[in-house]
Amino acid sequence: MRLTQIIPYPAIELLLFGAAIVLLQCSKPTDFGADLLGNERGDFAYTDTLTLRITVEREDSTETSDRTSTSPYLMCGELQDPVFGRTTAALYTLFRPSDLSPRFQNAVVDSIVLFLRYAAEGFYGDTTQPQTVRVHRIAAGSTLRWNQIYYSNQSLPTDELLGEVSGVFPRPRTNLPLFDTIERGPYLRIPLSNAFGQEILNTDSLSLTADTLFWQKIRGLRITAASNTAPGAMLAFNLNNRGFSFIRLYFKYANDTIANSRTFDFSFLGGNKFNHFEHQYAGSLAENYVGKPAQDLLFVQGLSGLRLRVEIPYAHLLDNVAINKAELEMTVADPLGANTHLPPVNQLVLSERPGDSVLLFIPDVAYSLSILNDFSRFGGTPQLTVENGQSIERYRLTLTQRFQAMVDNASGDIKKQTLFVNVFPQSRSARRVVLFGPKSTTFPAKLALKYTRVR
Repeated sequence: MRLTQIIPYPAIELLLFGAAIVLLQCSKPTDFGADLLGNERGDFAYTDTLTLRITVEREDSTETSDRTSTSPYLMCGELQDPVFGRTTAALYTLFRPSDLSPRFQNAVVDSIVLFLRYAAEGFYGDTTQPQTVRVHRIAAGSTLRWNQIYYSNQSLPTDELLGEVSGVFPRPRTNLPLFDTIERGPYLRIPLSNAFGQEILNTDSLSLTADTLFWQKIRGLRITAASNTAPGAMLAFNLNNRGFSFIRLYFKYANDTIANSRTFDFSFLGGNKFNHFEHQYAGSLAENYVGKPAQDLLFVQGLSGLRLRVEIPYAHLLDNVAINKAELEMTVADPLGANTHLPPVNQLVLSERPGDSVLLFIPDVAYSLSILNDFSRFGGTPQLTVENGQSIERYRLTLTQRFQAMVDNASGDIKKQTLFVNVFPQSRSARRVVLFGPKSTTFPAKLALKYTRVR
């Protein structure tokens, strides 16, 4: 074992690491744990006593722009959670004429309506409580730029309220008729200001023939939602759904002889969109854990919420071992009791920071995605299990390849021994979870290793 270049860590941690070394030296071939390998046996040894240093920290801002109109949905809403505090999501979007040569001369507005397609897979919280959804216009002097990348910490000023619906009970899985009995889908309908519709009709013809000129005139919209009842809800809208997400303008021409209004549609396809997220932890249980080394509890949250920084400081001292399997085990905790409206995160991933900026999936995650196009080989989903007669939910995150690289790197550089636990997909999941920490006396977070000695 390489024991001559030990970095001076606190004495108590060195003592714990020494115990792990003794275990590695003395372990006999054994099962890797029935919950991991069933009845599989082999010339392996097992340990789960290596030191983990885990810190709960805020996520970096994340890119939320949808410039290519490919996002399955964007978030909109508010959550009031005694564990994680207040979370809000605002949706900003451009829209464009479906036809770049409309004839609006001498047209008078009848009405203008915004239609938004629900995306059930993005909903989170209590949809049985009424929501108020508001549509504001981006303020004069500011414009949502069609070619700019926006991040979760960015926002734009707004002024006039264009539309509002209250008492909305979202039904994201209920198909409703749109204009006839054939077209059906889950959607929300919001009437907008007639003055805004008339302004569009009065737009000069040149601005109606070029998207960029039209966007400079109209500036864009902000859509928000809120509920007065905890825990609230996070809604999700698919603005890229051609059939159920658009703005319809009803109008007539002066001296029009037809009885019914004419219509003209505006699409969100081809226009930039982005989400702004805010997380306020004041007064919440998580507030006292953010930015501190974890003891009994861990907090992980999607959007731009909370992640875990996991350091494995002594991995490089495990010399002459081949890692057969390494898994980070973390068990769900319900410190204030389970909330049926706020189920735990359905996918956790492990990331690393090779440089000084972006996080990238560790090789184990990338391998699972490349081979199976999913996370099944990596894990990261909560699994029901029974331990000591108690039914629990547990996450197992595979890091075999990444941990072997830690073992093989003799530098002891803590950056190379640091991983991050994140929610996936981060900017499209409002889910959160509380986990037992590495020093919990109940179900401590741990690194489970199956290894073979290399002679």
